[in-house]
Amino acid sequence: MRFRKPTEEKIYKNSGAGFVEGDVQMPYPRLCAHRGFSTIAPENSMPAFGAAVAMGAEEIEFDLWPTADGEIVSCHDGTLDRVSTGCGRLSDKTLAELLTYDFGIKHGARFAGMQIVRFEEILEKLAGRCIMNIHIKSDEEGIGSRATTAAPFTRDTLSHIVNLIRRYDCAGHVYFMTPNRVILGILQESAPEMHRVVGFSGKPEDMIPEALEFGCTGIQLFKPYFDQAMVDEAHEKGLICTVFWADDPDEAERYLDMGIETILTNDYQVVANRVNDRLQTRERNPG
Repeated sequence: MRFRKPTEEKIYKNSGAGFVEGDVQMPYPRLCAHRGFSTIAPENSMPAFGAAVAMGAEEIEFDLWPTADGEIVSCHDGTLDRVSTGCGRLSDKTLAELLTYDFGIKHGARFAGMQIVRFEEILEKLAGRCIMNIHIKSDEEGIGSRATTAAPFTRDTLSHIVNLIRRYDCAGHVYFMTPNRVILGILQESAPEMHRVVGFSGKPEDMIPEALEFGCTGIQLFKPYFDQAMVDEAHEKGLICTVFWADDPDEAERYLDMGIETILTNDYQVVANRVNDRLQTRERNPG
């Protein structure tokens, strides 16, 4: 697999008015726009990501996949049928092939003609402007601790992703989320400075032990497969808790009460209005 090399003369150092604190410094709780602000624009698209950041989202979440010719693109599914006019496995297509498909029309006629977005485009526009929750899936997604391969991700593919992040001075503004032990191990070895979070693999009891085994900073819970005891245990072990997902403001408030640090949502503004009101009330009336 051949990887496109970023233009050598491009050297990035994040700064300026849009620059935000990194993952270590940015306070909790946070809201994470799942697939961007995907209720108003096509999921995993620059309009969805840009809208979320413009509306104040501290984090955005997106999925990455390799193309057949070594590009890295953002798409939720590993197949094309639901999200585009294409069909089949994304990783079997070249970038040129993917660019012939419409990735906007299924969201609505106003977005007709939208093309798939490359990871480097996301970094060019948003590096240092938000925290990026990067989901690295595999062909064995959902198997998690039983996974024996990182396919379609190879060690070289993951190194390519890591190198792009470093090139755009974004290592402190990303964390990887995956339920795959093989991927966790490769990332721990190749990018120890970038945070990792264990995703739900179908066995919630494995998440905390795996997070500790692979030096992760947290776990991403998946409703309804967790409870207060699991959140408390994670916190006792020094782990951050992220939850997928809450589109209902009442549910989001319950997660705040549980002490969950980051809440993923598909409907950013509706949930943000309630959460921000709640946090402002908490500041005015501490304790």
